[in-house]
Amino acid sequence: MFSRNLLLIVVFSLVFASCSDDDDADMDDDMVVATCDDNIQNGDEEGVDCGGSACAPCTTAVEIPATYVFERDGSSTVSFSGQTTRLLMASEILSKLRDNNSTKAEIDAAFDHEQDTENFSDADLNASDKQVRNKTAGSYFFSQVAPSVALINVKADFDGYITEQVEDVFPFWNQVATEGSAGQLPDGSSTRYVNGRGLELDQAFIKGLTGAFVVDQIVNNYTNPNQLAQFEDDNDNEVIVEGESYTDMEHDWDEAYGYFFGVVENSENPIADIDAVDDNPDEFLAKYLDNVEANFPGIAQDIFDAYRAGRTAIINKDYTERDAQADILREKIAILVAVRAVHYLKAGKVGLGGPQPGTTFHDLSEAYGFIYSLQFLRRPGTATEFYFSRDEALGFLDIIYNTPTNGFWNVTEENLDTVAEAIADKFSFTVEEVD
Repeated sequence: MFSRNLLLIVVFSLVFASCSDDDDADMDDDMVVATCDDNIQNGDEEGVDCGGSACAPCTTAVEIPATYVFERDGSSTVSFSGQTTRLLMASEILSKLRDNNSTKAEIDAAFDHEQDTENFSDADLNASDKQVRNKTAGSYFFSQVAPSVALINVKADFDGYITEQVEDVFPFWNQVATEGSAGQLPDGSSTRYVNGRGLELDQAFIKGLTGAFVVDQIVNNYTNPNQLAQFEDDNDNEVIVEGESYTDMEHDWDEAYGYFFGVVENSENPIADIDAVDDNPDEFLAKYLDNVEANFPGIAQDIFDAYRAGRTAIINKDYTERDAQADILREKIAILVAVRAVHYLKAGKVGLGGPQPGTTFHDLSEAYGFIYSLQFLRRPGTATEFYFSRDEALGFLDIIYNTPTNGFWNVTEENLDTVAEAIADKFSFTVEEVD
């Protein structure tokens, strides 16, 4: 009898202990508080830092689309019409710089366009409130970190190109250029118009804008993490811009895309036919993508992939991934600009002292503009570091244009080689790899 009672006591004790352990475990679970920001699933979170009573709802990650197509509730969320407008404006400004009937006032007004002013042949451009001048060195970086450089130096450079073209080249439009004297030079079936030192100011203007206008807006503004950070709370909560279908952050990224592919006909898949990109009215990065692709296969795909992946990361609220893709854009766009600078230096070198100075000076003028653009190439993973300082870029121009007597008329192979090597040394390519 005693043994039976003892057995019952032992059994009840074990059952009670088991129940107590379960109760304690439930109690411990209830006491764990969801933290929502420690990359650990705890409390009543339904996923890592999401769901449950305290955290934002969990969302299913969006896959990167094959083309630049993004929608919300069946409507496109992609918009970069302002960038298309500005790129088209730049093309028309270039046309005015090449027309000796243009006045300085007309070119200045087109560069500094005011809404509803008839500066262009396209009525839609005239009606627009966009302009090119205020976006020249107009990025978040130059407005917030280095405003004096933009206002005092860069804009003055471009205003100077316009002034010199009208005052020093237009008056000698129909005269043959000679050393120290502006005028025209043959270049095959084309005619080049140069100043007294052999520089085509229209090329300095438009190729310089590649960096100061287009690259600056892409890497120092619309994909700049410091610029995008202000929209993170609204993007997390999917706050849609009033009257639109996109968040502010989505739109900023699309504007960066527009500065690259904004006038390409197939903007949803612009590299499907890489050679056709050159047939569009773009004077900047897209125009040269096929040329650089020929030497460095895959760069076009890398750029397109980074744009798509970065935009997808914004939808997924993954800002670490967004910034990683922004760094890829910085690197690849910098290579594109640097490669074209080296290409034109090498092309100009081939023609030095030859019978066609018009061809040589045209190549060197394009090199001049791309070299000027180097000062806007920002290093990946940095807030204020650039591949080249302004002083470095202008120093290169001194070597090929200011130091030689009468500029391109007397530039040497050594001058051109020195600058080409210095540019390539900042990157993973060599001068020899560039055609």
